[in-house]
Amino acid sequence: MDGKALACPDCGWRTVCSHDELARRLRKLGLLRRAPHPPDDLVDELVHTNLARLTCDQCHAAGLAIVEADDVSSSADADDWQQAAICEICRKPVPPERLEIFPSARRCVTCQDAEDRGLEPSAVEYCPKCGSLLEMRVSQSGGVTRYKQFCTGQPACRL
Repeated sequence: MDGKALACPDCGWRTVCSHDELARRLRKLGLLRRAPHPPDDLVDELVHTNLARLTCDQCHAAGLAIVEADDVSSSADADDWQQAAICEICRKPVPPERLEIFPSARRCVTCQDAEDRGLEPSAVEYCPKCGSLLEMRVSQSGGVTRYKQFCTGQPACRL
């Protein structure tokens, strides 16, 4: 889907997505959870077949459409469309300062530092219901320390 964008027919919201961003959206639907780096053609096919299930970031309505990226840029000012790069390990935004120096950076400073030191990044786990990242938390009860995984999706799906 190079040169393509997603648009909401209900509210007019539009965004240009990389294949990594599209894969993240598909994981929220419960797809591609076991494929950390899926092939681009698989992502394209899954996006086309699941457009009706993809939701708008602004109005949360289901059913996005694919439009040409040129339509998105012509319908909005260039200042309004700054693509955020997401770290491929921790899924946090890569700081713009890092992207100015390293435009092709795919990791945040913390994750890249761990890679450079030879440390293994922690295994990323996804919610089986909604595909969002899971977070490990300590129980609040007394006695033996227990850990439980919680969904970080908005709203949380109560895993």
